[in-house]
Amino acid sequence: MRSFIAPLLACAILVLAACGGGTSSSSSNNGPISGNWQINLSQQRPPAQLSVSGFLLQSNNSLMGAVSRPGQGCAGPVPLAGTVSGQNVTLSVNSGTMSLTGSVSSDGKSMSGIYQTLPEDCTRGSTTGTWTALQVPPLNVNFTGTLSNSIYMQLVTSVIPPAPIMVSGSLSQSGNIGSANATLTGTINAVDYPCFKTASLNGTVSGTSVVLSVFSFDGTQIGSIGVQGNPAILSVGPTGTTLNGIGSDQSGQGLTLGTFVANQQSGPCPKLIDSNNVVREDDFADVALMF
Repeated sequence: MRSFIAPLLACAILVLAACGGGTSSSSSNNGPISGNWQINLSQQRPPAQLSVSGFLLQSNNSLMGAVSRPGQGCAGPVPLAGTVSGQNVTLSVNSGTMSLTGSVSSDGKSMSGIYQTLPEDCTRGSTTGTWTALQVPPLNVNFTGTLSNSIYMQLVTSVIPPAPIMVSGSLSQSGNIGSANATLTGTINAVDYPCFKTASLNGTVSGTSVVLSVFSFDGTQIGSIGVQGNPAILSVGPTGTTLNGIGSDQSGQGLTLGTFVANQQSGPCPKLIDSNNVVREDDFADVALMF
């Protein structure tokens, strides 16, 4: 009886292993090219710099995802599909109105090649050029950094520029589902800053572009870091990732606190009167966060 059961158990194990193909890497979307990508394009005629950003999913040799194309008059996210074979890669954006061919680096963290657009593309005409792409690491990280050139702190200290405000915190990024962006949530803590001690963060990342809303402890939005059309920018280097935004010029790319609507200004900072006898409780500052 024992010699009869053993072969049956062996066969059962082999059958289960074969059935396990449904969860094997062949159906996984976690290939090395899966992730958040910033794709920069150099158009030849007329010379122009364009960009595409979003998330890719790799399953075996197939790629899929979605990208956004800021600043080019393109409406909304568009689908992306492609293939990868060895180091060779092809990408088709928006059902082929833009096509990219090239190669992937050996570590899967960068790509480059040539591209072409059709007249139907939102770039309005057939164009060609070169492209480079960088994979942006997920922002599931703690950070430290500074808020510098704070306009409010100039009033507090009468020093120009005022000393940088030291900050720290954390960010968490939602999973990759092949969308044009992913959700970010987190907190930011500031040292000796009258406008807030701790605030919540909620926003999105697409490629190197980050937009974050800043909320007080009671859930009220008090400001932002980056805005649509002028986001804060991630810089990826060999020693880590940084998030930078110039906000002291009031462009919205850095930290903006408070609102000014119909001559009514409000914000989270204690009220001060500036040199123009205007009550201020808002702030604009440059942001530099190190991950």
